[in-house]
Amino acid sequence: MQLDDVDEAILRELQVDGRASYRQIGRTVGVSEGTVRARVRRLEAAGALRILAFVDPSQLGGSVLALILLTTEPAREREVIAVLREWDEVTYISSLVGRTDVYAQLLCRDNDALWDVVRRTRALEGVLSTETMYETEVHKFAYRDVAARRP
Repeated sequence: MQLDDVDEAILRELQVDGRASYRQIGRTVGVSEGTVRARVRRLEAAGALRILAFVDPSQLGGSVLALILLTTEPAREREVIAVLREWDEVTYISSLVGRTDVYAQLLCRDNDALWDVVRRTRALEGVLSTETMYETEVHKFAYRDVAARRP
């Protein structure tokens, strides 16, 4: 999907505040509220935009944030990903190029739940090795996409 300058400006505003009104965004960007509404709907319909609430689990207490790196048999990587995608504890998953094949972010209720996920992951057919890292503190969390990188 091709984005023009108006699309990118709208996306930048939504990244700052996903709850901003279309009227407010329109004023900042220099277009009408209706234009913002139509463009947001088009971007959402195309699958290019999803407006979500990000929660910082370290601020909620009683939860464990971790990540797990997996090395998989090449022929089974997609199968492993398909299984992990179904687990409630997996909040993000991606394929990698590098020393490992798959990255998964985990949000578990406690250490016992984390250990359960690690054991289940290691037992999956096609998983050759795992490396788990426990996040103790989040220092910065920002999500930026293509629109934010354009000068």
